[in-house]
Amino acid sequence: MLRKKPERIEGIKIRGRVLECQGEKWFKCYIDPKSRDLREDLGKIRDRVQMIENGKDTEFRQSFRGAMVHLVYLNWESAKGLYKNPENNLPYEIIDLNGRTIYRRNKSCTKEYLLNQLEELAVEEGLKEN
Repeated sequence: MLRKKPERIEGIKIRGRVLECQGEKWFKCYIDPKSRDLREDLGKIRDRVQMIENGKDTEFRQSFRGAMVHLVYLNWESAKGLYKNPENNLPYEIIDLNGRTIYRRNKSCTKEYLLNQLEELAVEEGLKEN
């Protein structure tokens, strides 16, 4: 009997730029959506700045001001910044242009678990229908 492979969660990749940073403590990313592939959906994302802090359960590497990055969100509600709690609007991970992860949210939980939490929260907050 063959084991079915679990579905891989790709995420939504959006371009951004590091505006400010302070060593291993925090950095601010400016979301700059300009992808050709997702043009219609990215038009709905507003330009904004997100503060990324080094928490106890996050993977965090120092970045530098002006670095171009890709912010990877798990769902569109998070990417658009629709959740009431700003913590839920943070990206799942941030990758520099060399492919190195400079931030990953919650190392102890799987990507599937975080996506399920966000989906349930979207239904509770009325952002999505069940």
